Amino acid sequence: MKSFLSTCILIILIFFNSVGFAQNFQIKSKSESIEIQDDSSFVNEITILFKKSNETRLYPIFYDTELEHISDVQLFEIKGRREKKLIVKNRNDENVKLDYIHSKKIKVVEIPPNLDVKLTYIISCRELMYFSSLQFFSYNEIDTLKYQIKVPKRFKFSHNTIYQDSLPYFTIDSTITETNSVWNIKALPKKVEPDPLQFFGIYKNMKVPLMRTLVVPNAYSGQPINYMNNWYLGNIAPKQGLNNEVRQKIDELTANITEPLQIATILYNYVKTNFKYVAIEIGMGAFIPSHVNEVFRNKQGDCKDLSNFLSEALKYKGINSDIALAATFDHISDCDFPSLSSANHVICIVYINGETILLDPTDPIHKVGTPVESLQDRTILIVNSKGGSFYKAAGFSPQQNEILYELNLKTDPIDKVIKGTFEIDYKGISGNYLRRIRKNEGSEKFADFAKTFYDEIFGNQQISELTIDSESNKFHLQGNLAVSGKTYDDSAHTYLFIDFLPRLIESEKRETLIEGTYLNNPYKKKVLVKIKLDQPIEPFIPIEHNFSGDGISLNVYLTAKSEMEIECKYDFIFDHIFIEKDNIEKINQILESFKTIIDAPIVLTKEKS
Repeated sequence: MKSFLSTCILIILIFFNSVGFAQNFQIKSKSESIEIQDDSSFVNEITILFKKSNETRLYPIFYDTELEHISDVQLFEIKGRREKKLIVKNRNDENVKLDYIHSKKIKVVEIPPNLDVKLTYIISCRELMYFSSLQFFSYNEIDTLKYQIKVPKRFKFSHNTIYQDSLPYFTIDSTITETNSVWNIKALPKKVEPDPLQFFGIYKNMKVPLMRTLVVPNAYSGQPINYMNNWYLGNIAPKQGLNNEVRQKIDELTANITEPLQIATILYNYVKTNFKYVAIEIGMGAFIPSHVNEVFRNKQGDCKDLSNFLSEALKYKGINSDIALAATFDHISDCDFPSLSSANHVICIVYINGETILLDPTDPIHKVGTPVESLQDRTILIVNSKGGSFYKAAGFSPQQNEILYELNLKTDPIDKVIKGTFEIDYKGISGNYLRRIRKNEGSEKFADFAKTFYDEIFGNQQISELTIDSESNKFHLQGNLAVSGKTYDDSAHTYLFIDFLPRLIESEKRETLIEGTYLNNPYKKKVLVKIKLDQPIEPFIPIEHNFSGDGISLNVYLTAKSEMEIECKYDFIFDHIFIEKDNIEKINQILESFKTIIDAPIVLTKEKS
């Protein structure tokens, strides 16, 4: 019965908070008073004033059982200036277990109806580094949000706020006394769409105001990067050191190989192929890896486990290597400030022939020596014995990721179908989204997917005899294409519609894009369509359209190669990864212009007898 009740409570809370019904609290104010202790722990006293509601509500308090302790949960009825203590109805704390989080619990507090209610409680945490952020957003309606941070004299408080300009109101000030410094922050938080993952500090695909924080001892004053580095280095040191069994396996894999890049490639591919990605985060295990020998024995781990193991394996073979904290493209921030909240990923770094090479053992299709797709143009924090440093990860250029289409078609005067062949080459990582589908689904299911996908890419026309070849540096497809209903004749003209040309952005079906859309990588797309006609036409002046903007350009060109052949081609360069406020208008303008061009018929004048 208890198990059933636990499940029901959790489902109700997560469901209602997700869809915004019943649990969308109207809050007058929320304040948190965070006091840093001399022993490097901290205590957070939280006070929430709820507005009246005609229904009972369940307020969730999530906490980490390994690091945090909740105490002094109290409820008060507010009547003017008076407070009347209410009975807190006891509910057993419920375990919250996700695939990758195993130490979270939820305490449920019942907020009575038809009253102005104040809720207070205290969260104590033994690990100061866990105080890594302050949120200025909420899925609830909060009129006023306040934070007060008290920092003893032996510590310094460092902070950095992202997307602060999205707040309608924000103030911050500080005072210094003989014993401490006190920071007071007041804001009108941004209302966001509900997402249960926010309870766990997981902010995917969000651009919301957040203060990243770090409290450092005075010995590290002005050196927050160095402090973060040394803290992390000290925590992973006990998790390193390969035993004989692991060393023997590494020697076996690299027998008679002396070239460092070849050794690194062998070990990298071994980890990616033979180790399963499994993330189990318990307390600081969300940030600190398991021991390398345990990872090898179980043949599984998450990003920090696999990267730490790979780095140790490389160092054993005499190759200089480190690990690095990173923030993938979908994280709330870049990893450009030394705080645990800045990172959601860990990778391996290897140094060969003067080059810094990034290795992500959780990316099954990444290749040594190329940028990591999820970290293009992102900052990483390399953790090493030299005090650590930020490093800007490389991105791809459009020219590195070419997509080439060539269609050789011929009109059929009898059935009015344009028939022929097509070939497609994806170079660089332009075809990575296809590679991932093929790896996850298998060749047979991918073939079925590809048939449907390219039918749709060619304007819902019919493809057949599709063959797929995935080489190391490109992804090649070829097949037959039959295009129906695109030619019309009168006595003097042929009208040809070319709306079967592949769309500019293949991964998105929308005719215009919305802000926040992630497009994987920059690329250059070249499409060449040759159409042989069944009757001669008169020559015409070539038709050309040019469009350009910051990081985007399109050239469309139509010409008669002879009286029996026309050629349509376009070159599209796209040097963006995200659709953002600064580029969305121009990108959508070009997408709409392209659609207008291909929707209009090409009028071909028949050659007179």
